[in-house]
Amino acid sequence: MPQTILYGGTFNPIHRGHLEICLWAREAVGAGRVLLMPAAQPPHKFAGWLAPDRDRLAMCALAAQEHSFIQVSDYEIRRGGRSYTVETLRHLAGENPGEEYSLLMGTDMFLTFTQWREWEEIGKMASLLVASREEGEREALLEQQKRLKEQGISSRLLENPPLPISSTAIRQELRESGCTGKVPPKVLDYIRERGLYLHHPKELSYLREYIRPLMTEYRYRHSLGVEKQAVHMARRHGADVEKAALAGILHDVCKDMPKGPLLQTILESGIINGIDFAASPQLIHSYAGALYLQSHMDIHDPEVIDAVRYHTTGRGGMSLLETIVYLADLTSEDREYGDVEEMRRLCEVDLRGAMVRALTHTVGELARKGRLICPDTKEACREYSVKIPTTNGGSI
Repeated sequence: MPQTILYGGTFNPIHRGHLEICLWAREAVGAGRVLLMPAAQPPHKFAGWLAPDRDRLAMCALAAQEHSFIQVSDYEIRRGGRSYTVETLRHLAGENPGEEYSLLMGTDMFLTFTQWREWEEIGKMASLLVASREEGEREALLEQQKRLKEQGISSRLLENPPLPISSTAIRQELRESGCTGKVPPKVLDYIRERGLYLHHPKELSYLREYIRPLMTEYRYRHSLGVEKQAVHMARRHGADVEKAALAGILHDVCKDMPKGPLLQTILESGIINGIDFAASPQLIHSYAGALYLQSHMDIHDPEVIDAVRYHTTGRGGMSLLETIVYLADLTSEDREYGDVEEMRRLCEVDLRGAMVRALTHTVGELARKGRLICPDTKEACREYSVKIPTTNGGSI
């Protein structure tokens, strides 16, 4: 029966340690291939700052060129959302019903295996191959192997030498020197060409380049405009300029991504605020964007997160930063609707007046298009005494 080793991870970036583990695992079980599976969003641990999905996928493909038995799958990245191994194995089994699978993992994943989603089902579909990274892990691994065997889970501990290579350390090395010998040469060339990991991930100049391939040219220009307007308003009204720039440039980071995977991520997070996203798909990107900043970009400032989350809906009790980003989105230099010049004037001198006019404009447009007005927007309207249009042409 053909045998495949499935090796998933963020591969952020893929390095020589990953490849060495693939070699050891293949030799140990005589597998025909090793299938690298870059994760869209790992469920078991916080990944830190993640390079864009397409870049991590491309780096894996370049690394795989050194070994004919290594293949790369984009399944989890195409699927989007959190990457659950049980779902991936079901998909692979459906595609290749005669294939036998082994699941390759490191020490930390093995020791927490019983916390994985449907881990018993995973154990039925694949045996476990475990590579250690540090000295002194053997005893803990053997104890876990015994416990899992009692649950009917088959596992094998590889006799690999310790491979204490860390993607985190590699990213730090790249930021400090622009070079590392811990990744294949073609991967290093790609990193340099794309400018990955060479700057602090929160530098605005870097973020502008980061978001560019994630969105259309129109959306990219709009994001630059919102950043510019948010910074201007922050200076004008005494808000934090750095946070305004950060929230401004990233407010639409998920706008042009497929809505299905984004909605899955939102539903899994539980942060829904009573919104019917199926009826209001235009709101998905704001909530998904707030989650994306945390899961992929290592941004956790609650003020910035909330400014991104509520930049489309508004809400009651908005902070100064939220107000500025909400208004900047409506008054950036690319906006051309009829009332925009008056909106820009109010943003200079009267934020409350600007919010009244902005909310009036927003709920009017929603009513005109027959769209639902979400609870957060209604709460903002109540706070600013803005009347909400009804379906019969009246207002409340």
